[in-house]
Amino acid sequence: MVTQFRLAAFAVAALVVVGAGQAFALWPFTAPPRLATTPAYGGVCEECNLAGRDLSGARMTNSVFNRSDFSNAKMASANASGSAFAEANFTGADLRGTRFAQADVTSANFSGANIAGADLETAEGLTQRQLNGACGDYTTRVPRGMRVRECE
Repeated sequence: MVTQFRLAAFAVAALVVVGAGQAFALWPFTAPPRLATTPAYGGVCEECNLAGRDLSGARMTNSVFNRSDFSNAKMASANASGSAFAEANFTGADLRGTRFAQADVTSANFSGANIAGADLETAEGLTQRQLNGACGDYTTRVPRGMRVRECE
C-alpha cells in the first residue's frame, strides 16, 4: 500500500512539474510573438485601380496586373518577381527597393516613379524610354546598357 501511495505521489508530482513547465512556457515573460504582416497579392488583377495604395513589402509574385493603375502607390520593398505589368501605370509611385525579376513591364509607365534600389535588371520589355521618366540611385539595377537618372 505504501508503495502504491509513493507511486501515485510521484505521478502527481511529475504532472505538476510538467504542467508548471508548460504554464511558464506560455507566461508572457517576453514580448508577444510577432506575426508576419506582409500583405500578399496574387492571381489575376487586370485593370485594377490600386492608385495611392500602400503596398509596401507586398508579395506580388507570379501574378497578372496588366493595365492596372499603381499611380502614387507605395510599393517600397515589394516583390513583384515573375508578374505581368504590361501597360501598367506607375506614375509617381514609390518603387524603392522593389524587385521586378523576370517581370513583364512592356509599355508600363514609370513617369515620376522613384525606383531607387529597385531590381529591374531582368525585367522583360523594359526600354530606356520608360526609364527616362523615372529616377533612381546607384543601387538601382537596370539591364546592361540602360541608365536611370538620379533622384533629387
